Amino acid sequence: MIQVDAFTFPCEGKALLGLAHRPEKPAPYGLLILVGGPQYRVGAHRQYVHLARRAADAGIAAMRFDYRGVGDSEGDYPGFEHIGPDIAAAVNEFRRRVPRLQGVVLWGLCEGASAILLSGVDVPGVAGAVLANPWVHTEGTAAKTVLKHYYGQRLFDKAAWKRLMAGQVNVLGSLKGIAALLARLRAPRPSSDQRPYPDRMADGLFRFKGRTLLLLSGRDLVAREFEDVTASASAWAGVMAACRPSRATVANSDHTFSSEVWRQSAAEATIAFIRSLED
Repeated sequence: MIQVDAFTFPCEGKALLGLAHRPEKPAPYGLLILVGGPQYRVGAHRQYVHLARRAADAGIAAMRFDYRGVGDSEGDYPGFEHIGPDIAAAVNEFRRRVPRLQGVVLWGLCEGASAILLSGVDVPGVAGAVLANPWVHTEGTAAKTVLKHYYGQRLFDKAAWKRLMAGQVNVLGSLKGIAALLARLRAPRPSSDQRPYPDRMADGLFRFKGRTLLLLSGRDLVAREFEDVTASASAWAGVMAACRPSRATVANSDHTFSSEVWRQSAAEATIAFIRSLED
């Protein structure tokens, strides 16, 4: 039997809303779900509800919660780069409510995954992390990603060439789009002392002592941007090879695993990863 409890817990003087999905005999490691961006605990097409329920059905305790200023929690939303206190408060509350837990696995999509590497990896009790389509967006990296994975693929797309020859493609508009992307690539970059957040994410992964699963969608430019950045940015040089995160790809999936098949695939990969921590 699964017990679901709703409660509030404190974070820097504000009350956060949380929900815990607790099986009768929970596994040694629990799942704490971090939402992506200023989104509340349910998620797009109720994806976080489905994930928590699927985990609990598999014997894994799960918790969802709202950051400060989001959903039913008090305060002002500080942005994904500054939710370390929210994550720490949620981990502590989760472990208090499920005292049998040996550790907590953080699960984050997009900005939630970024927040894990920026601050979640430093929270005591965090034993693992599932990084779903991590957000490393900057003007320059986005431009490179679109040029490589969108316009580049069109060069080998027979259907696209047929539309072009039939006059169904706005050639001028496409050229303007490419020109704008190239201009973004040539734009001045911030000075090296400003420490862009993707660089700090690399530091977070490198210092994390737990295990990591990289969960990527097959058809998502955010996932492709992450792959490109980790393969080419100097801050990430050697990090992926040194940390060796596990990897799972949900074929043909969009950014939020919006279909039932994709959602189940993401959940099964997550459950298998959590179970592997028991070995």
